Amino acid sequence: MARILVVDEDGTTRRVIRALVEDAGHDVVEANNGKEGLRAMGVDVPALVITELYMDDMDGIEFLRTIRDRWPDEPVLVMSSRRGPTVDRIVKIAGLLGASGLLSKPIAEESLLEQVGAILTA
Repeated sequence: MARILVVDEDGTTRRVIRALVEDAGHDVVEANNGKEGLRAMGVDVPALVITELYMDDMDGIEFLRTIRDRWPDEPVLVMSSRRGPTVDRIVKIAGLLGASGLLSKPIAEESLLEQVGAILTA
């Protein structure tokens, strides 16, 4: 069992991911934005972070950069519902910053559990 932090402004997305990941036997902590996510990580660093790329308070790239500065080996799975060339560039930046993978919204259960399992067993 692993502790997983889910960071997204969309409460529905957080609840869906929480339900799927908890059903797979993991503990989940939720954060509404990047700043809340960093506070949660300061208390207890999770085994994995799953974060939205587009958030108002602190976007996913800034959040990922801060994680890399403080916890360089922390696995981070990024997600987004947006599509297009701009998103492709942002996803590439996330990869260069060490993102462990990408989830597309709406979240597909198989993809989520596959990626979470692969990251946690690596």
